[in-house]
Amino acid sequence: MGLYTTTIKTIYKNIKRLIFKDVFRFLIINEVSPLKYYYILSKKEEISKLIKRIKRGIDYNKRIVYNNNSWISCNFEGNGCEYTFAGGDGSFNRIDYTDFCFYVVGSVSYTNRVGEKLEDSISSWEPGIVIPYKYMEYRLKLYMINMELKTALWNFENKDIDCYLFDGSLYSLIIQTHIYGGRINGEIIKSYEEIVEYYKNYKKDIKNEIYEDLSNNKLTPLTDTVRNIEDNNLRVILEQVEYIVLLREIIKNYGDKFVGISKTSKMSIYSKKYNDGTSIFKTLPDMGIFSIIEGTGYSKPVNLADKKEVDNDIYYNIHYLKRFNFDINELYYQFVRLDRRGGVLNITSFKKLDENFFINLRDISMRGYPLILKKSHDEVKISDKDMKKCAKLFKLYDSRDRDKVL
Repeated sequence: MGLYTTTIKTIYKNIKRLIFKDVFRFLIINEVSPLKYYYILSKKEEISKLIKRIKRGIDYNKRIVYNNNSWISCNFEGNGCEYTFAGGDGSFNRIDYTDFCFYVVGSVSYTNRVGEKLEDSISSWEPGIVIPYKYMEYRLKLYMINMELKTALWNFENKDIDCYLFDGSLYSLIIQTHIYGGRINGEIIKSYEEIVEYYKNYKKDIKNEIYEDLSNNKLTPLTDTVRNIEDNNLRVILEQVEYIVLLREIIKNYGDKFVGISKTSKMSIYSKKYNDGTSIFKTLPDMGIFSIIEGTGYSKPVNLADKKEVDNDIYYNIHYLKRFNFDINELYYQFVRLDRRGGVLNITSFKKLDENFFINLRDISMRGYPLILKKSHDEVKISDKDMKKCAKLFKLYDSRDRDKVL
């Protein structure tokens, strides 16, 4: 007991040396383990130095961006009065039971003409059961994106719009086509050649059914062609095929009106493109660099589909789609700040966007972020509370995974 008391006293002494007295008092009052925070806070100085080092790297890359005239300062003067936007977002949630997974997936969209109020567009939610639920997180994400893309396609087909705003990166949509043929949890799923063959055999039926569903205002994440497949392995393949068919239809027919907007980005395109080789921080996210540039404006776009502008991995990720007679020659990546009080947004598009586009985008935004996306995001959320209510409605009282005795 005496040794324990001595040890605790030593820990207290070290904590007092590392942190402010009011923080120490907070730990005691709230009965937070001093031992835990002793080990955590012992790394405080090391972490602080690393953060300062990263900030110096960001500042260095900021100067490189300025020196290469990659940032165009712009007040976006004038009033937007030409565009009608549509936009939306998706969501999913799940409950894992011992022998199946219960999920709900949804998509919401609105339209917004510049100078006018938001108007409801098409929205839908769909519950379902999946057995087995191997790779479930990846599959449910795919269901959600399918619904988002079908929502976008429905708006293109049924609304007179100049642009559809997708909540996220268009490059991420390209990456999603690789999930089936890539690795999940370190496991190789299938060969590329196999999915190409299934694509050739099923694309026509899936495409026809997608348009038939949309004509009936049906935004189901999977067509019946895919949903009714009894062989689980084949169904997983065809779920990916349906996604590729759907994405191809949007880009082929409406690519010049399809724009991705994201608040986050981990890509390092500008850092690598303009780095002179002397900085050790070549992979710092571009978002971090452009976020510290003051004022409104936008960056010069980089074409991710151009081998001269990006590294081989990004280039081949995009041109992988040639296997499906799906050639993308332009995919632009850039950043914009529409409001001095707002953050920087990552923009991806299949054509170059001009200043007039950003003026119109600013005029449907609040604090630099499109209201149409904020409203969609807030409305489409599927909370754990929502899932519990749905489970009760479906009388799902079976044991959940986490309730099992280990």
